[in-house]
Amino acid sequence: MPSFRGISTPLENALLVQCAPAQALRAAELADRAGGGLVISGSTAAAQASALRRQGAAFPILCDAQRYTGRKRAFADADFSPQWLAVQRALGGPVLTDSGYVAKRDITGLRSILRRTLPLGDAVFATLPLHADWLKDQQDREVLLHEVSFARVPIALALEHAADPLGVQQVLRGLLDLLATDVPVLLLRSDVSAIGALCHGAHAAAIGTTTALRHVYPLPKPGAGGGGRRAGVAVFVPHCLSYLGADKVAGAVQRTPDMSHLWACDCTACGGRPMDHFATTTDEPTRTDTAFRHSIDRLHELRDELLAPHLTDTDRRLAWHERCTAASTHHAEIATELFGWRPPPFLTAWRKAWQPVPTPRPR
Repeated sequence: MPSFRGISTPLENALLVQCAPAQALRAAELADRAGGGLVISGSTAAAQASALRRQGAAFPILCDAQRYTGRKRAFADADFSPQWLAVQRALGGPVLTDSGYVAKRDITGLRSILRRTLPLGDAVFATLPLHADWLKDQQDREVLLHEVSFARVPIALALEHAADPLGVQQVLRGLLDLLATDVPVLLLRSDVSAIGALCHGAHAAAIGTTTALRHVYPLPKPGAGGGGRRAGVAVFVPHCLSYLGADKVAGAVQRTPDMSHLWACDCTACGGRPMDHFATTTDEPTRTDTAFRHSIDRLHELRDELLAPHLTDTDRRLAWHERCTAASTHHAEIATELFGWRPPPFLTAWRKAWQPVPTPRPR
């Protein structure tokens, strides 16, 4: 059985930036920090990663082929590409298999990916792009936990959902059960919940730079159109523990003057300005770049705080729970001023999925 000895120490507890190849150069500047790293997603990811290595990038760089996405997605029985694996090995870091999508109750496909990853050696993650029911449904979850524990290969998990899979309480409970095993888990394509996953024992976790890279979109129904509105600029709001649209943030800043100290941001991108400046910046490339830099800096600041070396595992879980509780309170305060304001579902899911053990009262 693999010993997991080949799993990269620099990758442990890392908060990774997951981006498209076209974003890699910009994302690399922000990922190059202690506890950071990059996941490049797409068919040209390995070529872009190789270019970064030639330019001297020494931080963890992973390549996600994302063959499991879109209308023409590959499925779990699709062969791995030897060339894809070889190029990643040459990069000198962890390797992600170019797996296809594991549909609901496709146990044959699940086993196939795990079985084919086993002989590839240490530091190779079996990429498991899963239908959410593998974690949501109790019976399917038990099968998944058994198969993963038996295979003894590290896994890179990506979850399918129309919005946020970890906003579904039972899916989140399934993830926590998976993290409780001794199998290293890399959470791909996530949102702010990536930091919660790290606090609960994920080996590493990645936050997507765009909505499309924060979960796996389900296959559209036959005859359904594609596309939809282009997503606007979203920014991470620390006290709300959420990505929020720039216009939505601006409205909240204006309507909650009592929270002005929370809306002011001293990151290098904001320079002490209130966060409504993202909505008032008229140059779109500047606004997008500023929001990107702000969000990555503040997310890493949160990661560094909650995963400080002196904290125990229990301390980290409690700290994340307290952040979720505080963020929910802030959302409730904003909702009294802005009709229709609702907290993201993942905050409620985290608060209910894990509860701190009450401290016994002294007799």
